[in-house]
Amino acid sequence: MNASLKFSVGISILILGLGLMIGLVHQKRLTTLQAERLELVAQAGKLGISPILTGSTGDARITKRQREGREVQAHSLAMDLAAFAKEMELHDKDGSGGDEAIQKRGMEIMARLMELDASQIKVVISGLRDDKSLSEDTRINMIGLTITMLGEDHPSAALALFTDFSDLLAGSPMGKHVVSSSLSHWANQDPLAALEWVRKNSAEHPDLADDETKQSIITGAARNDPKLAFKLITEMQLDDKSAAVQALVEAGKTPVQRTAILDALREHLATIPDESDREDLLKESLESMGRNLAEESFNSTQSWISQSKLSPEESAQFAGGLSYFNTKQDTGKWIDWMATTLPKEQLRDNVDNLIGQWTQQDYQAAGKWLAAAPDGPAKNASISTYAGTVAEYEPRTAVQWALTLPDGEERQATFETIYQNWPKNDAAAAAAFAKEHGIITNAEAKGEP
Repeated sequence: MNASLKFSVGISILILGLGLMIGLVHQKRLTTLQAERLELVAQAGKLGISPILTGSTGDARITKRQREGREVQAHSLAMDLAAFAKEMELHDKDGSGGDEAIQKRGMEIMARLMELDASQIKVVISGLRDDKSLSEDTRINMIGLTITMLGEDHPSAALALFTDFSDLLAGSPMGKHVVSSSLSHWANQDPLAALEWVRKNSAEHPDLADDETKQSIITGAARNDPKLAFKLITEMQLDDKSAAVQALVEAGKTPVQRTAILDALREHLATIPDESDREDLLKESLESMGRNLAEESFNSTQSWISQSKLSPEESAQFAGGLSYFNTKQDTGKWIDWMATTLPKEQLRDNVDNLIGQWTQQDYQAAGKWLAAAPDGPAKNASISTYAGTVAEYEPRTAVQWALTLPDGEERQATFETIYQNWPKNDAAAAAAFAKEHGIITNAEAKGEP
């Protein structure tokens, strides 16, 4: 099998819709089951009957007829799933894509899969494994997808199925995905149990003990117990701790979650004896928080920063993770914040990164903000970067901005950047500009007349 996952059109449809379907179907199913359970408990109470409480594995008491009916249901779905996969293989071969009807069928199959328990899923998988008309790639991917869906709600059962079918899945990219996804969900519920599963199975499957698997456990743990997650980073001896820290921090999607992670981080830092290691971990974590803002508003994030009591140095590290792609319409506000918050020696680099990206994406909006920005170090740094960036397509506008800088090294350095970025099809104007401002031209630097 190839090193990367290979999916047919139909399987891709299933995978792309997986997240949406799980959310919608799971929410609807949970609401329905809760209502039904409350009604049954109420009726049982009226009759003086004590209801039987069941676990995640299914009903405590199930008749033979019910069991046979569930197996028939699972066999039927296995055949439908295999038929759908084979149809999609044909679409792949002739180059045709999946139409709306095919997408609808894929979603229907997924919804049916989500209604099965672990024992039924095992029947479906056995049917897929025994269907030799499927290609190896399709068989493995469909089995892996089926187990992954089970792992959303019942990760321990999913991992048990992975073990049962390890002859097919172990060593494959899809098998790796099944394990990482299921362990992440299990770690969200019980991180120590997930870690113990890895320890027990890593001897037979050495690839399970790699960084990707460990990170999935850390990420899952971080959602409910960030203190334990930071502890696991140290205990699990990852080769790439930076990636693990980033994954851990990215689990904080809201201000409340981010606060819990920051509190855990500060507590964990106190246990690290080496000052350099402490500084590196703090920097990596705060930069990751800055990168992980997503669509959160400026005001919301500012409120969190204030409540978190970030020091000027910590604020600079947080700002180091910001980019135009998560600040967008609030980019100007963030630069204003940097001007009043960050230490002067750390201001320029952070402003440079943000204004440079903003200018590349929307130079008119950046210029409008710049025209209204108050004078000071942040504006000067912004002008220098803005002029150097916009020079690639509007060099004369760049010169006008550079001339607003105070006379000195910063202005001269900006002139030189403008010259270096001057459009190549306007060499005469570039040479005249260089002569006017005492810039050594490219030709002069090579010793040419």
